[in-house]
Amino acid sequence: MDIETLSVGPVIPVSDMAASRTFYEETLGLEGEPAPGGYALRAGNGTRIFLLEGTSYAGQAEWPLASFQTDDLAATVTDLHERGVELELMGDGDPFQTDERGIADLGAILIAWFRDPDDQVISVFQLT
Repeated sequence: MDIETLSVGPVIPVSDMAASRTFYEETLGLEGEPAPGGYALRAGNGTRIFLLEGTSYAGQAEWPLASFQTDDLAATVTDLHERGVELELMGDGDPFQTDERGIADLGAILIAWFRDPDDQVISVFQLT
């Protein structure tokens, strides 16, 4: 099977599986099940996010470890706010500038960022 036809999903290291499961399942609304070495979460279109426990490097990435694509970023951001998720607000001196909702307009893409319990960046984006 050709690799370009295969699904792909992120592996996110976590320091506290219980806190991470609470965030991803209860706050974000994903569902999952135990998997070897961690926990597998189901997302849209059959994709999965794998939470990896037992590592020493959780929380060290300074870039998005997972990105969710949406057709309506404003509605998704509103939903995240209603779920209690705090989006990153950026201004002068930051790599990007966001509006008051936490959305950055990068031309061909609208994007917002938030953090998980290990302070790891997760993004949600809309192609324009």
